Amino acid sequence: MTDVDEASALFEHAVALDQLLRWPEAIPPLERARLLAPEDERIWLALRSHLLMFRRYEEAFEDFRAFEARAKLSPAVVAAGLMSARIAPGSEYEDKYLPLAIDWPYGKREGRYAGSTLSLAEYFDVPRAALYRLHRSYNALRQEERLNAPDLAARRGLASTPVRIGYLSANFRDHVMGRLMLEVLSRHDRDRFAVHAYSLSKQQLEDSLSEAFRSHCDSFARLDELDNAAAAQRIAEDGIDLLIDLMSRSGSSRPGILLHKPAPVIITHLGSHGPVGLQQVDFKLSDNQVDLDDAARYQIERPLQLATCVLPVRRVAPSAKSPSREELGIDRAAVVFGVFVSLVKLSPRCLRLWREILERVPQGVLAFSPHRERERPLYVRRLHSFGIPAERIVFIPCTRNDADDRARYRLIDVVLDTMPYTGGDTTAAALDMHLPVVTRVGERAAERMTWSLLAHLGVTETAASTDEEYVAIACRLGTEAGWRASIAAAMAEQLPRSGIADFDRYTRALEAAYMQALESAG
Repeated sequence: MTDVDEASALFEHAVALDQLLRWPEAIPPLERARLLAPEDERIWLALRSHLLMFRRYEEAFEDFRAFEARAKLSPAVVAAGLMSARIAPGSEYEDKYLPLAIDWPYGKREGRYAGSTLSLAEYFDVPRAALYRLHRSYNALRQEERLNAPDLAARRGLASTPVRIGYLSANFRDHVMGRLMLEVLSRHDRDRFAVHAYSLSKQQLEDSLSEAFRSHCDSFARLDELDNAAAAQRIAEDGIDLLIDLMSRSGSSRPGILLHKPAPVIITHLGSHGPVGLQQVDFKLSDNQVDLDDAARYQIERPLQLATCVLPVRRVAPSAKSPSREELGIDRAAVVFGVFVSLVKLSPRCLRLWREILERVPQGVLAFSPHRERERPLYVRRLHSFGIPAERIVFIPCTRNDADDRARYRLIDVVLDTMPYTGGDTTAAALDMHLPVVTRVGERAAERMTWSLLAHLGVTETAASTDEEYVAIACRLGTEAGWRASIAAAMAEQLPRSGIADFDRYTRALEAAYMQALESAG
């Protein structure tokens, strides 16, 4: 048997293991196949997907580097290069692969790669017009895949009584979005709305929160074992009036379900800050701050404005006991700038501005809290490549326990927002703990989510319109404890007044927006 034949046999063995849901066991045969056929893109992609599934990011990056050295440019290589940009040190991968990914001439059966670029592009400094071109290209590719099939749900004049709402998510479980949306579903007016949940996650991931969701829904259906067309058909059979996609382009999203138009009106909400980019999605939920007045010119979905902040603040009582600075090796006199974000948000612009802040605030340190301790060296390597030494970096454990993780914020003096993709839940958590958040306001919704939270709170002194102003505000907060305290006091005073933590109000605003969507679409 030749090396090529053996590699092919190993690949088919891995495919068989995947079909049996034995994903970890598929990795060794794929690794062996990679050695035997180092230029086979199919085998490389299969191994890469498995490494990423188990969050073995460094191994996936190193394997990409080995494959890239001899590979021809292709949509798969370009997508992997863009994904590698925030794992790699420096900006070399971003400089090379971002322009390629944005302007790649995606062809038939390459819509998934255009979709991968869309999922990542919101984290990069890309002009709105360029992103919109990519959305239109992606939409055209996905429409070709439908092969002129009719929509599963036709427009109809009057909605049901009660209105049948469907929620589509992979996070009906103990997850930040799950905890938030449970607050909403438990408050829906059940005389006016019938609530149906469609879960994309595996049954093995369900937990006590999943059971709580079931108790607040008229039906709860799992779609994880259905392909996109079958999942869409399952939703359509329920006669849903309005489908709320809670995934957008976040992990585990399945826009292919939306492509079949399983409900007369589809709205995307919360999963990620950007739009989906499909003509079957009628609306993207918005508010009067998160989108500029001309936002509709740059996205396929129409903005649908809420009468409150599009992202509510969920109050969480922090644990009484949490690690002290001393226990974590943080100097008592340090000014701790908190940045509780994933690697994908660590843009070159962020890191260059943070380096300038640390140069001007000698006692300043950056505090990170990655979900997995093994990711810490990746943070250190990336920051070091932009001139931020390891001694200016500290790590605070992430427990994935709601109360314990909220208590982390007691160790922080100032939160530095990321750019261009600003905080969502991390900003809301900081507001809950009355911590000043320095944000750089831009044009896209992804660049304005923190601004929207601050504006609806009514405390906007820490919002910057330029990079220079961002640095100046951060430095002032880092060196003037009195000003820092006054901002915190204003946040504490405004939070109960503002209504952004009032889930009754938020749910009524959602229901009003839903009815507006039904009326305008009908």
